Amino acid sequence: MIRIITDSLCDMTMDYAKKQNIDILPLTVRFGETDYKCGIDLSNEDFYDKLESSEETPSTAAVNPYEFEEIFRKYIEAGDDIVAILFSKHMSATYQSAAIAADSIESDKLRLIDCENGAMGQALLIETAIVLRDKGLTADEIAENIKSLLPKTRTYIIVDNMDFLNRSGRISKSAEPVGSQMKIHPVLQLLADGVKPVDKVKGRKSCNAWLINKLRENTPDTNYKLVIGHSNAPDRAEALKEQLQEAGITNEIFITCIGPIVGTHIGPNSFGIGYIVKE
Repeated sequence: MIRIITDSLCDMTMDYAKKQNIDILPLTVRFGETDYKCGIDLSNEDFYDKLESSEETPSTAAVNPYEFEEIFRKYIEAGDDIVAILFSKHMSATYQSAAIAADSIESDKLRLIDCENGAMGQALLIETAIVLRDKGLTADEIAENIKSLLPKTRTYIIVDNMDFLNRSGRISKSAEPVGSQMKIHPVLQLLADGVKPVDKVKGRKSCNAWLINKLRENTPDTNYKLVIGHSNAPDRAEALKEQLQEAGITNEIFITCIGPIVGTHIGPNSFGIGYIVKE
């Protein structure tokens, strides 16, 4: 059997993982003295309620090597092949933990992939791996296909409130009040070497238009799903989905709620897209 393993930065729920027969290892978020396993002790939606009511910025922790080694050994000893697709190593220590575990096991039944992305882009790659597995491809074929898609995967997030970027130290304290007063929404792209600001949008009404224009500039490959991610803003995600379809985007659309690790920095009411660029 082929086992697909990922981490909770893919923003899929544990119920969905069970339905699709994949494994999601949860990262940890801490509020005060209390630790929560993402997606297990705390849903993505409930996280934002805590974030808004907390005076302190929560801290986060990667999956540790022991957790990876435990699940890797369990499946390898059962004779299974593993394809592990994990959040970018430049944005979390989770991939490094998996690499440490893999080095200690030294098994040719394990394929470890840095997805060079996260959130919606990571979810998209996991969705693609599930489809390939269900079509009967081998673990090597799945890994090769996913690696070939890495340079073509795009993930953009439009931040609703600059306050949370300020709280997490992602922007200067002087920039936040000016941006908020002018209703400026930063556009972030998740890249192989980290998160980069690529543009800014003035006013909420312009946010959807920016994303639609980006898809017109870089046409999405209709052989793959398009993922809309939101930080506890389902109405905004549904409105974007409707506008994308009205704009002629024919990809199957999958909606996720962005989890605590990315959500700590972008705050609630943000949203974005992940897709594969057509060659």
